[in-house]
Amino acid sequence: MITSIEVRNFRNLENYKVLIDKPLVIIQGLNGVGKTSILESIYFAATTKSHRTSVEKDMIQYEKPYASVKLIEDLKLHEIVLTPNGKRTTINKSEVRKISDYIGQLRVVMFAPEDLMLIKGSPSERRYFLDMELMQVSKTYLRNLNSYKKILKQRNALLKKNRNLTDYTFLNILGEQLYDVGIQIFDERQKFIEALNQKFKVNKTKYKDFDVEIQYEPNVTKENFLKHLKTKQKQDIMYETTTAGIHKDDFKLLYKGLNAKDSASQGTSRLIVIELKLALLEWIKEVTQTDAVLLLDDVLSELDLERQNLFMSQLSKNHQVFITTALPINGQIDFQKIVLQEGETINAK
Repeated sequence: MITSIEVRNFRNLENYKVLIDKPLVIIQGLNGVGKTSILESIYFAATTKSHRTSVEKDMIQYEKPYASVKLIEDLKLHEIVLTPNGKRTTINKSEVRKISDYIGQLRVVMFAPEDLMLIKGSPSERRYFLDMELMQVSKTYLRNLNSYKKILKQRNALLKKNRNLTDYTFLNILGEQLYDVGIQIFDERQKFIEALNQKFKVNKTKYKDFDVEIQYEPNVTKENFLKHLKTKQKQDIMYETTTAGIHKDDFKLLYKGLNAKDSASQGTSRLIVIELKLALLEWIKEVTQTDAVLLLDDVLSELDLERQNLFMSQLSKNHQVFITTALPINGQIDFQKIVLQEGETINAK
């Protein structure tokens, strides 16, 4: 359980610290006072990434030289410092030089309004979801993904530089390497999606008429991927890129058997993604035997009152949960409330 959060120069939080003493934390306040920034700082300290931007310097407060986040979780101090030149990560004051060794020390699952792009957005956004979640639990997956990206970059560079290439020896060697590591990523993604679908089946009766499934859409089968790399060299040379592979994978979220992108309302789409994150939470527990922290940003908006009450009543009590809201949350639940106001912070229980 996270028991302390301290941030400096992070977004609109210049110098903020709060102590946590309950598993359920409600962060309440008007828009723009820093509720989402608190969740983002936790996510950043756990994954070294932002859920809101790929431009990391955006997290550093304007005209400040750095941003930092310190979290105490189960007596372990996680710290990350971000400057325009890069990141520095430490655990219990000892520097962790490899990001791959840092990721997974604290596992988090986050829902934010931006996650609706898992339904409405591009394949690259869904691949990013697959990669980020698998990286948190599997060092092998992270190592394979880094290897795949490195080999793919080499192969694409060779394709670009050699428009008249006739000797395919080196191209084929890179193709074999790409295939060997690619099929391992393929298998892990497939297992992951099958596991999440099992979680969805268990929760099928949680809401009335709520039938959700993930459909994996690999860009190419393992057999055809190898065949492509061995026989489609001219095609790849013409396009100057590797035109088939796991770097083009996708998946669909189905609602009642149809693509949720076309068939689900805004409120239902939100609920689908929320349930996806809850399934992910249980999957992490199953695989790692540890509890991840659940971060829920603006989770209740666009849910009707019945679904709001049902959602709050069925929140897992085995995980620590942070929820942001612009409106007061009432109910027979035990939680710590943090009220953020413009220019000051009030902590109340």
